[in-house]
This record gives sequence, structure tokens and C-alpha cells, in this order.
Amino acid sequence: MADDEEPELHDHLSGDDPALFLVEPTGVVEWDVEAPDPSPGAPSTPPSSTQSDGLRSAVSSMALGTMVSRGSGLLRVLVLAWALGLTPIADAFNLANQIPNMIFDLVLGGVVSATFVPVFIAELEHHRAKDAWKSISAVLTVSIVGLAVATVVCVAGAPLIVDAFTGLHHTAAIDPVTLGMQRHAATVLLRWFVPQIFFYGLLALTTSLLNVHRIFAPPMWVPVVNNVICILILVLFAKAGRAPSLTDLAASPNRLLLLGAGTTAGVLAQALLLLPFLAKTDILRASWRFDLKDRAVAKVARLGAWTLGLVICNQIALFVILGLAFGLGGNGQVSAYSYAWIFFQTPYAIVSISVTSGLTPALASAHAAKDHTAFAAHFSKGFRSIVVLMVPIAVLVFVLAKPAMELLLGLHSVGGGEATLAGQALAAFALGLPGFCIFQFVIRAFQTRHHGHAAFALYVVENALTIALAIALVGPLHVTGLALANSIAYSATAVVGFVWLRKDLGALMGPGTARAVTRVLGASLAMGLVAIVAVNLSTSTTTGGLLFRLGSAGIGAGVTYGLFLALIRHYERPL
Repeated sequence: MADDEEPELHDHLSGDDPALFLVEPTGVVEWDVEAPDPSPGAPSTPPSSTQSDGLRSAVSSMALGTMVSRGSGLLRVLVLAWALGLTPIADAFNLANQIPNMIFDLVLGGVVSATFVPVFIAELEHHRAKDAWKSISAVLTVSIVGLAVATVVCVAGAPLIVDAFTGLHHTAAIDPVTLGMQRHAATVLLRWFVPQIFFYGLLALTTSLLNVHRIFAPPMWVPVVNNVICILILVLFAKAGRAPSLTDLAASPNRLLLLGAGTTAGVLAQALLLLPFLAKTDILRASWRFDLKDRAVAKVARLGAWTLGLVICNQIALFVILGLAFGLGGNGQVSAYSYAWIFFQTPYAIVSISVTSGLTPALASAHAAKDHTAFAAHFSKGFRSIVVLMVPIAVLVFVLAKPAMELLLGLHSVGGGEATLAGQALAAFALGLPGFCIFQFVIRAFQTRHHGHAAFALYVVENALTIALAIALVGPLHVTGLALANSIAYSATAVVGFVWLRKDLGALMGPGTARAVTRVLGASLAMGLVAIVAVNLSTSTTTGGLLFRLGSAGIGAGVTYGLFLALIRHYERPL
């Protein structure tokens, strides 16, 4: 990049498919980097039609890539359930495959999303290209060394890591021999999965460099390759028998090798596919430079502190949740929780994130102008939109969770009982869907106002509540209790955050918000009652029967929701 070019400031967009991870979103963190003021009297040049067309094309490609990535990610989850079932080996796989994601976020992931793009841009804008790339090189080198060290340590410590995750709250129903075999399988898989830490880091660093050079679409598309490879590996694995027992795998260790090496090969392919796009950047200016005292390294450490705190809080809570789930018996409990979480995240990822991201520029502009009234108005609009969209979705997911999971998972020889368990967990998650989305929006509002301390405090409260409730509810309610703990914690903390924000800004509920929320609550209640009746007209668990039950409930619920709102509008009209 030439010295006189002015790169734009953009949010860091991860190319990883969130549908495959349990790691909770931390929102968009504040960037303490400002673009330089333009020279006095400098004319502003409007974007040309060619630039506008290029921007529209890039946005369209990003949106399509994200949609395809999410779709292929959900398909991968279904194939995973088909191949492994909800069995001890499924729990070992899901536990081992989650650990590299958690460690990556602790080592680098959160800091990358918070700081790398703005710090790199600031270096290129405020320093000569040679000096800027020296500092960028220092950040890249320190990151690569940190990733490599973490990978080596985790390979060596894999047995201890697995023991830590599987040492909580074991019930008397767990056979010690079975537990030992499951821990061994998880350890073998984890050793194959640990290199993913380095590959995820390579993905994050490459994506940051591409974003700095205004290249955004490729990171959205490469997860598709990862998902396709993993689907093929799972199909090959299932050819020798679906949902195998631990004894079967002990007699055929090559199957475990295929599962572990094949899954990591997908992440490696995803990382390698991004590297050719670096040819469009100034990557050849980079060099190996390990310097912990470099100004850019210091700035990354400073700016990423709050985000690292959020990540640590999330990982502690997730560690406890996974440990408690595994301790329930290791027979599909972790997998049931994992699958339920993934499907719970889908409406948030598709609907709520769109609302939040769309309003972020307006919130940021209002804050920059110190216009509290405008900020409150934009927040009210977002709050109303999230409630109007997410409450009916939550009601429908709650009512239809059990037959939906039976259809998606029970038909793949995972067993109706285990699929029902996942359905109950999804229903418990659904109770907290509006609260979860509002919590994320409140976090975004605080971060937009550069109040990282407030966001951190809310995450501490939320995760502390989650851990306390999970420990209290896991005994009587099992996996459903773990999901319910999340729902209660997010909803309660959303209220705390809302009150805190109102204390800072004053009234947050704009005109008509209360009436709109009341309408939606009434329509959603009516819709839910109709869906309950419709889905229970039959108790069939065959493919056709489940499709009929879900279809009739969905149609009936949609019609009821629309009619209810239409009637309210009719009777509210002045005579």
C-alpha cells in the first residue's frame, strides 16, 4: 500500500463458521483508533459509480458467502449426528473439537477481532510504509510464536486437558472402564485437533491483512471447503458403521485416526486457501521480527485487554458447562447440549445480528456527536425490532423444539430418547432467545460508547450467574438445566444492562415501543397456543408424521399471528 493511500476502517469479520462453535459471541469491541483529520479545505471526492458497483459486488459476495457457509455448517452438524449419533464417541468428539476453539480464543482470537485491523491501519496511515511494516511484522511474528507455543504445549498436555474437562460432577451411572475408554478417545482426538489452534490463528492473521487491503469476500467463502471436507470424512467414517461404540473403535483405531486427521485437514485447507489472496496485499514487505517492545505490539495488548477479559469469562463458563454435561454420563449429553446450542444460535445469527449491525453506524454517529437523544432513539428502534422479531421466533422454537430435533436427529439412528433430550435443551434455550439477543444489543451499545468496562462487568455477571445456576439445575434437570441456566442468566443480565444504560442516557423506550411490544406478546401467545394444538394433533414420529406435525403447526401459527395483529390494528383505528 502506498504511503498516500487512506485505507478505510472496517470491522474485522471472521471467516469461521459460527454454526460450528459453542464459543459465545462477545459483540464488537471498541477501537481506540481514529482516522486522521483531512487537510483544511481539502475537497471531498464522492465515490465513483465504478467504486459503488465494486462495493455492492463485494457486499453481495460476502453476504452470499456467509449464507452458504452457515448452510453448509448446519449440514455438517446433521451429518455429524448421522455418523456418530448421540453416543459416548460423539461426546468425546464434540468435547475434543471444542477445546482448540477455546484455547485459540484465549491465546489470540479475541485480541485479533478487537485490535489487529485498526492497529494495522493506524500504522499504515501515520507512519512511513517501511516503519509501518516493521511494526506489523512484529505483531505477526509475536502472534505466530504464541500460536506455535500454545499448540506444542497443548499436544503435550492433551491428557491433562481432557482430564480437567471430564473431572466434574460424575454420576454413579458412569462405568469407570467406559469413562477411561472415552477419555482415551477424547485424548487421541484432541492431539489431532490441537494443530487447529495454529491454523485458526493463520486464518485470523490472513483475514486481518486482507481486510486492511479491502478484501473481504474470500474469508466468507473458505469455510465452505472446510465443511465439505468434514462432511466427506464423516461419510467415509460411517461406511464402516454409524454410531460406533467405544469398543468398536478400540478394535479399529484407524477409524479414530480418520476422524481426527480428517477434521483438522478441513481447517488446514480453509487456512491454505486464503494464502493466495495475500498476493493482492503488501505481504512481501513483512519480515520475521520478534519484538515484544514494538509500539504496535504494545498497542494491541492495550486495546485487546477488555476483549481478552470477556473471552476469559466466557471460556470459564463454557468449561464448567461442558464439564457438567460430560459428568452426566458421557452418553450424548455433551452432544445434545452442543446441537441444541447450534440451532438456538441460528435465528440470532440470521436475524438479530442483522438488526444490531445495521444500527451500529447510527449509534456510533450519535455517540460521536454527543447526541444522547439520537442515541436513545436508535437504541429504542433496535430494541423494538429485536423484540418484534425474536419473541415470536422464540415461542415457535419452544413449542416445536422436540419434534424438530426428532426429525433432524432422530431419523439418523441416534435414538429417539437422545433426540428428545436435545429437543428439551433447545426448548430451554428458546426461553432465553429474546433475552440473549437484547443482551448482545446492550453490549454493542456500551461498546459503541467506548464503555468496555461496562461490557466486561456485564459478562462477569452473566457468566457468574450461568455457572451458579448450572451447578444448581444440572442435578434435577440434567442437560435441560444447563440450557435453562444460560437462558435465565442472559435474560437477567440483559435487564441489568438495560437499566444501567437507561441510567446513563435517560429514557430508552421511544414512542410506541411499549404498544408494539404488547402487540407482539399477545400475538405470540395466541400463535403459541395454536402451534401447541396443531403439533399434538398427531403423535407420529415417522418422517412423514413429523413433517406433517411441524408443517401444520407452522402454517397455523403463522396465520394466527398475522390475524391477531390485523385484528388489533383494526380495533385500534379511530372511529
